[in-house]
Amino acid sequence: MFKALASRVTWPARERWFVGLAVALVVFLGSGCAWFGRRPAPADTQAVRESELHALPIAPDVDYAGALDLGDGRKLYHSGRDLLYAEGDQFYPVVVRGYPHLVGPSPGGEAVAFLEPFEFEMATDLYVFDIPARTLRRLTDHHDHGSTLSIKAARWFDDRTLYYLEGYRYGTVSRGGDLWRVDLTSLERRPVVRVMGLGAELEEIVGFEFVPHHKLIRYVVARYDQSGAMRRKSLYCTLDGEPVD
Repeated sequence: MFKALASRVTWPARERWFVGLAVALVVFLGSGCAWFGRRPAPADTQAVRESELHALPIAPDVDYAGALDLGDGRKLYHSGRDLLYAEGDQFYPVVVRGYPHLVGPSPGGEAVAFLEPFEFEMATDLYVFDIPARTLRRLTDHHDHGSTLSIKAARWFDDRTLYYLEGYRYGTVSRGGDLWRVDLTSLERRPVVRVMGLGAELEEIVGFEFVPHHKLIRYVVARYDQSGAMRRKSLYCTLDGEPVD
């Protein structure tokens, strides 16, 4: 067809016809290349799936009591019932409709520990939220087994070690318990100081702190007599629980 059309025109007209055809071809190829350059990038299905499963927009009507600044644009919002991790404009629910109690960030700032559910006569467990990995790990298992024990308090010693008090779940008097330690690398839990049920009177550890320069632990033991009167005494031990005079 193109040959028949070309034979009907004079050479100048034929030349103009070929020039027009060449221009049209260049325009067509150029627009095709432009579309190819502007085409949508292939979807990263794994990234989209993670975003849909974990990230969510912050609810504007949620009243958060405060925010823990983790640096680099990262924050941990907490309320009486929720714990929400924010990284830039992405939000990740850590605890929803629970009763979390913040222990605080690890010394290196790469993890956050908290107790949940932290309510009267509830079986409380100890959790650690890994910030870079955005993963949650439960370190105790009182809730699943209907335990009569509960976690009362916890403290970071270093980036891989937490000490905590484990005591009776029920009762209006009990505020502490025995002192335990958990290693986040091996997940090994072991008792450090045990005082519950060892004497005629009720005893429990109601507080502890580290004495870093001497690598010791100072802990407070409360003793209750039959009338409910309480006496306290402070004691010291090594990090492994050996008594120190």
